[in-house]
Amino acid sequence: MKYIEKTTIPSFFIDDTKDLNSWNDYFANKKRDLKKYILENEQNNLCGYCESKVVIDNSHLEHIKPKSLDEENLTFNYNNIIVSCEGRCHTLSNIPESCGHKKDNEFDEALFLNPTLLQNIREYFIYTNNGEIKSSILDESKSSYTITLLQLNTFNNNLQEARKKSLIEFRNSVISHAKATGQELKEIAQILLNKEDLAFISFLRFQYKHIL
Repeated sequence: MKYIEKTTIPSFFIDDTKDLNSWNDYFANKKRDLKKYILENEQNNLCGYCESKVVIDNSHLEHIKPKSLDEENLTFNYNNIIVSCEGRCHTLSNIPESCGHKKDNEFDEALFLNPTLLQNIREYFIYTNNGEIKSSILDESKSSYTITLLQLNTFNNNLQEARKKSLIEFRNSVISHAKATGQELKEIAQILLNKEDLAFISFLRFQYKHIL
């Protein structure tokens, strides 16, 4: 997981929601506009939880704190809204296996690691070479709760395999760039990793932490 820096509330969101009483009143085309804005301006077109690459049509607007806990104050709280994948972007299943839809309305604010509040959220996790995300020593109770709640290691959504594949693709991309430009592999890797727009960027940065 990576830190999501929320921008100033966009004026169109204020205008679109100022007279609404429920999420169901928020028109689908307006939700698409909001998803597009958040993905492009805050999340680098990555799922706010697993960091899979997403687009408007395979993602949803996600309330970090479920709006059911306090509909009046959470439903249209811009800072409580991110974009999540549908939880099945690496599988043919029609059932959500991870991320926002898997979390649903379960939520313990004291334990959940909120990606919009913790600038150092990456420090709560480590990764194995096989693509598994695990708790670091920073706060194992919180990171373990978050991993389990979001099912960030689920085999049903093939997240571990997708992370491993992203590492292979990244290494091949670095080599390809090096051959084309004559630059050093280390230099190219650093440039690509600092862009923050690669799928599973936190996993990749962890694998290359020795050069960052």
